[in-house]
Amino acid sequence: MGTLEKQNEMLKEIKNHSSKVNLSKRERKALGMVYRQKLVKRSHLPKIAAAWVINVPVSGLMVAILFYTIHGMMLI
Repeated sequence: MGTLEKQNEMLKEIKNHSSKVNLSKRERKALGMVYRQKLVKRSHLPKIAAAWVINVPVSGLMVAILFYTIHGMMLI
């Protein structure tokens, strides 16, 4: 079990008041925010990779089209 799963389980126990830890609502909320921030960071990685895989070749193709268009105009 990874650390995120352990943190998720701990947060569930605290929220259900089944653990022996007594935390205020503000402290529970802060723990939840930290947990969600870790999840968000990992979920951005595939999006970033997909953006690079799509944008780099497309921008190269656009520059090639622009180059050959200008090059063709100079020959005429």
